[in-house]
Amino acid sequence: MGQTALPTGSGRGVMAEARALIALGLPLALGQLAGVAMLTTDTIMLGRVGPEALAAAALGFSVIIVPMMFLIGLAQGAVPLMAYAVGAKRHHMREVRRIVRQTLWATGFVCLPVIALLWNIGVLLRLIGQEEGLAVETERYVRAVSPILLTGTWYVVLRNFMATYDRPRAALVIALLQVPVNGVFIYVLIFGHFGLPALGVVGAGLGSVASGLLALAALAGFVALDRRFRRFHLLGRFWRADRQKLMDVVRLGTPIGLTITFEVLLFSGAAQLMGLIGPLALAAHQIAIQIASVTFMFALGIGQAGAIRIGIAAGSHDAAAITRTGWTALALGCGFMGAMAFVMLFWREDLAGLFLADRTSGGNAAVFTYASGFLVLAALFQVVDAAQVVAVNLLRGLQDARVPMLYAMLCYWGLGFTLSWALAFPFGLGGEGIWWGFVAAVGAFAVLMVRRFAGRHRIPAYRDLIERA
Repeated sequence: MGQTALPTGSGRGVMAEARALIALGLPLALGQLAGVAMLTTDTIMLGRVGPEALAAAALGFSVIIVPMMFLIGLAQGAVPLMAYAVGAKRHHMREVRRIVRQTLWATGFVCLPVIALLWNIGVLLRLIGQEEGLAVETERYVRAVSPILLTGTWYVVLRNFMATYDRPRAALVIALLQVPVNGVFIYVLIFGHFGLPALGVVGAGLGSVASGLLALAALAGFVALDRRFRRFHLLGRFWRADRQKLMDVVRLGTPIGLTITFEVLLFSGAAQLMGLIGPLALAAHQIAIQIASVTFMFALGIGQAGAIRIGIAAGSHDAAAITRTGWTALALGCGFMGAMAFVMLFWREDLAGLFLADRTSGGNAAVFTYASGFLVLAALFQVVDAAQVVAVNLLRGLQDARVPMLYAMLCYWGLGFTLSWALAFPFGLGGEGIWWGFVAAVGAFAVLMVRRFAGRHRIPAYRDLIERA
């Protein structure tokens, strides 16, 4: 493993670059879709318990997703550092080992106080007006599931390490196997089988933690035993501190985590606005978001692959490879999401109908009408969403994260949430107004990110990586 398996030299053509991005990005995307599948399984199981259990888990998930996304962003700070070390080729095994260890440290330091704060989340839920019974059940669920913050984040750290060396498939296999394992665990613990008590929402949380712990152990075992990875000794002398590498990870990871958090909070806040319109509009909104989130994972996978390959090119001081990788990744991401926009636009009624047993009776008819309308806007949303997620990941590959964070705060909250509220209520557009706010916010962020990548020669981080080699 003396050299990277991801060549980025100037002799490689655009088609070869596209194949490399797809080969690396597709397993990353499918692994992320496995997480969506596990959440869907939890929803189906808890729906059989009753609406109270389902509501408690949904509210608990909305609480825990915010720190989870920040932690994943913090872990992403290691990716450009590892990729740069691999591209530079000088003592890259030692450098990458130190980066991985300190990323595990950094995320662990953040996880523990967050879990402690979440332990009494019921107090906050009561303060914001949630019913007593719902607050109690939500707190029980959050307490049970909160360790997944640590196991899930550390899994991402190891997966990113493997992807940097163009070996994401083992993590994908483990993620896919985790889906049925998680289903069995939560089924047994929610309903009580094999002599175990029925734990309801607590069982759902504990089952998710157990399957996550097994997945982390399996991935750590693979890294420790695989002949190409065991020489890294990633977990050996785990206690040894490296202040410089720790600060490098925090310096890059914190703005990445905040950028992702601003985006997640926009969608969470928009769901609250949709709830003010009514439960039928909120249900339809959830359908449209669920469909859009599936297609988004593929653009995200291409973006993450682009970040790795650009980081390696930067480490090799290959400006031509950075250019080729960046524009190829943008073309792939936007092209795929453009095709998905076409599917959403022309088959929106069929897609909305998948989530409804009967689209013509009672409240289902209103939900179907709402969802079909939202999917028109979701189709417009696809291409700009691809452009922003690919471009921001390309900039992360160049270790440029602070300015994108500021743009994210401005676009998602200064523009997006404000416009969603204004269009929905003062201007009377309702749920469609909220979606127009999405399109405007993500579109503005996409323009800024693509423009920044196009003018990367003016970015100090780029000059440090390339021009001062």
